[in-house]
Parts: sequence; structure tokens; C-alpha cells
Amino acid sequence: MNLNGHSNSISLKEYLLAMLNAEREMAAQQRAFVAMRFELAEKALELNHVEMLRRLDLLNHAHEDARQKEASFVGREVYESQVKDTNKWRDEVNAALSTRQGRSSVTSGVAGAVGGLALSALFAMIMYIAKAMLNGFPK
Repeated sequence: MNLNGHSNSISLKEYLLAMLNAEREMAAQQRAFVAMRFELAEKALELNHVEMLRRLDLLNHAHEDARQKEASFVGREVYESQVKDTNKWRDEVNAALSTRQGRSSVTSGVAGAVGGLALSALFAMIMYIAKAMLNGFPK
């Protein structure tokens, strides 16, 4: 008995029915949780599928862009032949410039020598005339 004077006893049948009912409720909750888990897993798979399709679309677009850029590239053979032609042209230009510079140096040297001789002759003539004029005046 409890403090109120009521008995706390129940029959075995009622106890077993209450336990069975509690087990059924617990099983129903577990089924609901399992069902929810499967629904969430299915939703996650759907979202993953949509994301993969989006990424594949982006990759395909990037791949197409890369192909278009690659089409404008110069092949190694073409590049190497152009470099070879450019190097040959550069060597020819450098040789021509060196030859001209050598000729120019010789020409400049000859012109300088002739100019120097001409100036020396001019100064000598001026000195000779100045001397003749100064000697021609009475002292």
C-alpha cells in the first residue's frame, strides 16, 4: 500500500499488456526513424547527383574552352622552324651591321685624316700669309 491507502498492485496481465504496448510504441518509433533515415539518405543521393551533373557540365565547358585555346597554339615543329629562321635572319643582320660598321670606321678614319690634313694645310697657309704680310710691312 501507498500513503493514500491505495494499492499499487496490478495484475500480471495488465502489466504484460502495458509492456507489450510500450514495446510496440518503441518499435513504431524505430521504424519511423529508420524510414526517415532512408528518406534523408535518398534525398542526399539526389542532391549529390544534381551537384555531380552541375560539376560535369562545368568541366565539359572548361574542356571545350581548353580545346579552343589549344587550337590557336603553334606546334613545336612550327615554333622551332620559326625560331631557326629568326636566328638565321638575326645573324645575317648582325653580320651586315658589323660589315657596315667596319666600313664606316674606315671611312670615318680616312675622312678624319683628310680633314685633319686639310685643316693643317689651311692653318699653315694662314700662317704663311700672315708671315708674308707681316714681313712685307716696314719695321
